[in-house]
Amino acid sequence: PAVQPVQAKDEVVPASTDAAEVQSKAKLQDVLPISTTQLQAKGDPKSPADATEGYQDTVQTSPTTVVPHPLAQSLSPATRLKHKLRYTNDLIVCPGVYDGLSARIAQSAGFETLYMTGAGSTASTLGMADLGIASRNDMVRNADMIANLDSHHSELIADMDTGYGGPVTINQTVNQYIRANVAAFHIEDQVLTKRCGHLSGKKVVTNDVFLSRIRAARGAIDNAHADIQLIARTDANQQLGYDECITRLKAARDWGADVGLLEGFKSKEEAARAVKELAPWPLLLNIVENGHSPLITVEEAREMGFRIMIFSFAGLAPAYMAMKAAYEKLKNEGITGIQGTGVGPRVLFDVCGLQEAIKVDENAGGEDYKSIMS
Repeated sequence: PAVQPVQAKDEVVPASTDAAEVQSKAKLQDVLPISTTQLQAKGDPKSPADATEGYQDTVQTSPTTVVPHPLAQSLSPATRLKHKLRYTNDLIVCPGVYDGLSARIAQSAGFETLYMTGAGSTASTLGMADLGIASRNDMVRNADMIANLDSHHSELIADMDTGYGGPVTINQTVNQYIRANVAAFHIEDQVLTKRCGHLSGKKVVTNDVFLSRIRAARGAIDNAHADIQLIARTDANQQLGYDECITRLKAARDWGADVGLLEGFKSKEEAARAVKELAPWPLLLNIVENGHSPLITVEEAREMGFRIMIFSFAGLAPAYMAMKAAYEKLKNEGITGIQGTGVGPRVLFDVCGLQEAIKVDENAGGEDYKSIMS
């Protein structure tokens, strides 16, 4: 190609001579949340771990607790996620969300990083199967809503499917995700008439077309001077095999992808092998229970060295089971079974920000919602 690929992440990169860049990195390192394992390794509970340019060689194999810095929340979600990947070695576990309620529930459970599943978004917003039916506008609208539910702005990793067209369309899509406050997105090598990664019969484009998508996305990010993380996803394992997946991911890495995603591992051994072959480049692991890949636990993924782990159906499948049971009970017995559980309007509305809304009204001198608390 006329333009040379960027330097691979595992090569030594000379220190920047740009004073502004050095100052910016120092400021970001000062406010980055530090894990307790890093503090312990440093031996000084008041000092952050030493930061090195690039990626960690190993992933922490024991559970960690993030110690938030008071200034950390002033960073954008994309910047927070970027620096978690670069300056910590924690495994980032993300539940799959697909609408406002599922995202609110995940936040209430303590998750800081969420994953907006394309399959869940398509099922929830359109009532359709994941066959590439959701449009760019559908996905951007959903991502924008989830990423900006509250002032905290959770770090949202969002599905971008194939990018929804050629390089020009991909450029526009990436910019829309940036404006929506999305922290990261994955773009894949399936054909435009794609399907869920855990359905049979997947077809992928050529490696050249896949890399043109990566280059278009990388160019859009660089032109916007954004920190949104680019995740290169390949679905080639089903059609072309493991070795082709590694070839594609290495090329995507060289063209500037921040993270890799090999969809549809055929075994745990294959998953562990991919991490080793691509190290220290960060890899994302997608878990779909009852899908085409083996179930890998959080602890197993941590030991293998994955950096991000998403559970795409963590919200969608339980919601389906619970609603189906309640609707069938209503149909057959005339009741839903909800009575006596304690789950009523106040519980649901509290999860959806009721207290925060009342506080906003009262701080502005309003009195319209005081009676709600009585």
